[in-house]
Amino acid sequence: VNDNKVFMQFARRFEDEFMRDMEDLGVRPPTAMTRISEYVPEVIDFVERIIANGFAYASNGSVYFDTVAYKASGHNYRKLSPASESDNMAAAMAESEGALSRGTDGTSEKKHEYDFALWKKSKPGEPVWESPWGQGRPGWHIECSVMASDLLGANMDVHAGGVDLQFPHHDNELAQSEAYYGHHQWVNYFFHAGHLHIKGLKMSKSLKNFITIRQALQEHSARQLRLMFLMQPWDRPMNFSDQTVGAAKAKEALFKNFFGTVKALMRSDWIKEEVGWRTKEDDRALCDQIADCQSKVHY
Repeated sequence: VNDNKVFMQFARRFEDEFMRDMEDLGVRPPTAMTRISEYVPEVIDFVERIIANGFAYASNGSVYFDTVAYKASGHNYRKLSPASESDNMAAAMAESEGALSRGTDGTSEKKHEYDFALWKKSKPGEPVWESPWGQGRPGWHIECSVMASDLLGANMDVHAGGVDLQFPHHDNELAQSEAYYGHHQWVNYFFHAGHLHIKGLKMSKSLKNFITIRQALQEHSARQLRLMFLMQPWDRPMNFSDQTVGAAKAKEALFKNFFGTVKALMRSDWIKEEVGWRTKEDDRALCDQIADCQSKVHY
């Protein structure tokens, strides 16, 4: 395959399925939706500036981020997972880079073990674009930095993702973005959500416990699924099981009963009832609490 249209059509298929799943769950669409295939010129400009700033180098048609030069300049690498460099770090980096950082002769294209690809020379059958370093494609981490920078600029307040993205993906995003902008604060706050577990085990195709949103919606309503996730800590593994779904259904029934009672009361003719309209102390106390909460939220 050497036609990028084939890859684009494949991506659009799953993009469409994802957006329909979100709509079925009642999730509002994003304000903007970016595709890295539409940002390749910006990626090239981004990489060229990192090279010009002294934090990246070309090697065998690819470009790698120089983690040693970055740290030597006073920057902090691995802000989100500052554990000592160990075999775990090497394994995580190897998983993200894989065999991509080795040439045809098996030798490494990188200066240092933990350097990572900003631009990668394409292999036969991969998407390909022209660049100053030859035909290639964007690296995994650079995509998010370029697209987020286009929409949000040199700093963003909140960035989120799964806990598995903390290292190396988000750490590398931070490093290349701060190397590009020449500052030390690309993101103010990170939220890392827990993995989804099916009956206590991490959801995985290899364990044959994989379930899609569409399959889940055949047995449970979107509201029940949303409540199930809301009832579990967002930063811990989230469990999908008969017990958690049952708890969500019970909570849904509680809400339905409450709002059903409220609607019944609202339909009553209060003018004919012998009930005073004067605001009592409990009402005032509730109003004060609501006003205080609103002011704290919007502060």
